[in-house]
Amino acid sequence: MFRYRRTAVVALGAAVFGALALASPASADVTASPTEATRGDGAKVTFRLTEDRPGAHTTKVQLIAPVDNPIGEIYPMSQDDWAPATETRTLDRAVAGLHGMPVDETTASITWSRVEPGPASTAPVELTVSMGPMPTTGDSLSFTVVQTYSDGTVVRWADPAGGAHPAVTVKLVGQAVPGANGHHGGGQQQAAPPAAAAQTPADGGSSYGILAAGLLAGLGLGVLGGWLVLRSRRTPAPTATVETPRREKVGAGA
Repeated sequence: MFRYRRTAVVALGAAVFGALALASPASADVTASPTEATRGDGAKVTFRLTEDRPGAHTTKVQLIAPVDNPIGEIYPMSQDDWAPATETRTLDRAVAGLHGMPVDETTASITWSRVEPGPASTAPVELTVSMGPMPTTGDSLSFTVVQTYSDGTVVRWADPAGGAHPAVTVKLVGQAVPGANGHHGGGQQQAAPPAAAAQTPADGGSSYGILAAGLLAGLGLGVLGGWLVLRSRRTPAPTATVETPRREKVGAGA
């Protein structure tokens, strides 16, 4: 009889614990996608932050780039309802930038602010950056994320793995093949994507293709605009022609 009572108490305790677990809000989480990047190549990484505070939502996100193993260049990609601001820092020694050109200044952090506060939302926040070349040494990169909520709460994701608020880690793998994609920054040997796809940020292509497409588009518009201006200056305006009215001969008998 006592054994049956003890079993019933254990079962009841497990049920209560399960109900409390389901009733509690989901634990916060910050992740990166993809979780790996090739050394010496460009990468496009999306940082995803979950919403876990009832009645509040994220209003500001700061991404702090690695300091000890810097990335050449980091740019925020366009995201609806979020406005980015970038801070830079001077490097102790130059590192490779786009097309292999050395740079001695790189992005220190990017801070996104929500443009429209709006009502509380449970949808995760997703912010994408294009970066490269990735460092050629090291096994991983650690990004610190500072998340600010509408109720004033600030959470700093900078702990080691296993901590309460771990930093976001991107693993470095392989090594890019120098000049494989037509730039000095490297890139894995692969078939070239269609020209139209390189112009779409959502196609998952290399950051170099995205930046190059924008640069080429800007140059093309500039050349076209200059040609139209020169053409308008060189082409004389048409001269208006005025007809002289003909005089009719009047007969003698008129």
